[in-house]
Amino acid sequence: MRRLRAAQPMLVLIALVAVLTGLTVIVREISARAGFLVERPIVLFVWLGGLLIAGIVFGWVIRRSVRGAGSTSSGLLLVATALALASPLALMLLQHPAP
Repeated sequence: MRRLRAAQPMLVLIALVAVLTGLTVIVREISARAGFLVERPIVLFVWLGGLLIAGIVFGWVIRRSVRGAGSTSSGLLLVATALALASPLALMLLQHPAP
């Protein structure tokens, strides 16, 4: 049970990504009949709301996990979660826009 607690941030992150992706697909299918100019803002609002809620939930889980991290394996799993979050951000910063 202790190892599952250490892996909790990574599991929550995966679950939040799955829920937000599924919700976006559902909203996109519902709003597809309204046309492209209506669909984009609706999907954007769903993404923004979902990211805000996911950020709050993930922050709460990380805070709880950092307080309970007492072993080396717990710390390593938290570092792995941080790397999983930082790698897409680092790839996005490496892109050079065309002039």
